[in-house]
Amino acid sequence: MTLLADAVFLLSPWKPLLIWAPFVAWAWLVGTRLDPDARALRLDATKWNLIHLITAIISLGVMLFAGMFYISWFIGLAVMLIPILIYWKIRNGSVTEERRFRLFAGKTTSVEEAKTRRPKRRKKQDASLVFDGPEGEFPIPERGDELLDTYLLLESLIQPALEERAARIDIALGSGGLASAIVANTIRIKQDALDAKEGSQVVNLLKQIAGLDLSETRRHQTSEITLSTPESRHTVTVTITGSTKGQVVRLDIDQADSLLMPIDAIGLLPDQLAAMVEFVEPHNRHGIVLITSPQGQGLTTTGLSLISQHDAYTSNLKILEHRTIKRIEGVDHVEWTSSNPDLDFATNLQSILRRDPDVVLAEVPNSDTAQTAARAGRDGALQYLTFNADSAAGAIREWCRLVGEVDQATKPLRAVLCQRLARVLCPDCKQAYTPDDPKKFRLPEGTKLHKASGQVQVRNRVEDCPTCLGDGYTGATGIFEVFVIDEECRQILASGDLKAAMMQARRKKMLLLQEVGLQRAATGITSIEEILRVLGGNSEKPTQQQR
Repeated sequence: MTLLADAVFLLSPWKPLLIWAPFVAWAWLVGTRLDPDARALRLDATKWNLIHLITAIISLGVMLFAGMFYISWFIGLAVMLIPILIYWKIRNGSVTEERRFRLFAGKTTSVEEAKTRRPKRRKKQDASLVFDGPEGEFPIPERGDELLDTYLLLESLIQPALEERAARIDIALGSGGLASAIVANTIRIKQDALDAKEGSQVVNLLKQIAGLDLSETRRHQTSEITLSTPESRHTVTVTITGSTKGQVVRLDIDQADSLLMPIDAIGLLPDQLAAMVEFVEPHNRHGIVLITSPQGQGLTTTGLSLISQHDAYTSNLKILEHRTIKRIEGVDHVEWTSSNPDLDFATNLQSILRRDPDVVLAEVPNSDTAQTAARAGRDGALQYLTFNADSAAGAIREWCRLVGEVDQATKPLRAVLCQRLARVLCPDCKQAYTPDDPKKFRLPEGTKLHKASGQVQVRNRVEDCPTCLGDGYTGATGIFEVFVIDEECRQILASGDLKAAMMQARRKKMLLLQEVGLQRAATGITSIEEILRVLGGNSEKPTQQQR
């Protein structure tokens, strides 16, 4: 009878329930949260799943066989939790601040949340962005305040850009209404339009936050504000210009953070990088290097990267610019302003060159500036000069046109860079394939290429990649055409024969933009489709559905 009573006690229903409940919670946590998270962050999910499984088996054994059920249950639970806590610590150490797991920190940007982000304008009842302008934090309108609707409309223009990690928002306000687009990874995505009344209210609110003159609709105005979300904080440069057709607003998001990159990180091939690094040597710091691209293709970043390779503490470095966006330690930034009619851009450059600097970075906005730079000659300071051109050959033509005299223009030339920006394939979801006809792209047989996917498989489901948010691309890199001008090329150029000079450069292994683009695609950095989009040959542009 006593044995029967002990058996009933050992098989009581609440003890199996106490054991079963934590294992159900453990299985749910590992299967639906930790495993997808480890796969998305490439933290060796197989290894972690094995660790979780082994410790779960040990935990079960402790609960069943260690004796003294109440104590062994807590010990087993601790054994089960230890690898979860270790994963938590290791995982948080490998991601950015805003993507870390927290217990009590409000909303965080987890991998699961990132999968659901899409650039859609949502109608909201409560404001979520906080703006800080020159006069301090702008108060969020309360419910019932007439300004609240306008505040929410402004948020609806900005929030999709933050979700898409966009670099810029372009807004145009005219009599027909307000049109806007975000620029993310070099791609423009149009947003829903607003009518003229709503658009005017939004622009005026933005001016008010930025501390700009509301009554001024024609003069160029610029300011810097900060906007905060529950997960992040961003610096936004507000630039407003006007004309008889209306006002144009440009919002650059965290512009300074993305401008300065090491010279070896902007996308130059090894031979191209070696050619540019040679200008660091004191005996090579003379003449002119032209840096060109179409508008909006990373010209400022490349210019800053090139001048940053020089030691600011042993060299006299100067930058002449319309507006200082990113200051480089040790470099003298000279900001030109159009408000002084007695000092135009060319005169300002001439004043800088007379002070005997080692290296100068400047724009070439007109012929006067080009002529001033060219007069410094080959033995003057090393000048990195930026302007817009489609190719190295096109840059030389434009440079000669600006200077006016071919001999004067070509004598100081040392090199010409022309670049494009191409999106970088997401490393977590790009798909490898072998092209059917690699000779079409002048690639050897067996070359493996990659294409954008934007999706990953999580257990038995296909979902948007949390790294690129379903876009297939993360960030952008430069594709460069580098024309190094030696003495032989210089003499050919001085004779006016650009075609012969290009042929001479090609004989010395100069690569054209298309060839560099194909090399970057062959190494898996980007895709053939992206190269065709950037350099031509494909009239189709990515649509919102394709993204």
